[in-house]
Amino acid sequence: AVEADDAAMSAQPLFVALCSSCHMADGTGNQLLGGPNLTDDVWLYGGSAEAVRTTLVQGRNGVMPAHGEFLGEKRTKILAAYVYSMSDAE
Repeated sequence: AVEADDAAMSAQPLFVALCSSCHMADGTGNQLLGGPNLTDDVWLYGGSAEAVRTTLVQGRNGVMPAHGEFLGEKRTKILAAYVYSMSDAE
């Protein structure tokens, strides 16, 4: 659990820096910009950690920008796990 806590601690500032303008700092989404709520159990492109990682890497429909080259593999996995952990889905 300590490793998971460390990952969340490093992912939260990354999420705020890269994602909060569309998804808000708490992940509830900015509907005016089309940024979906990441804290509910509604997933537009699949609710698995892998689907979230794919969204981060490739982007979606020209609205969600691709971050794969910028983030790199390790930070992408950490951020994907953080986003996944924000949802109510189990």
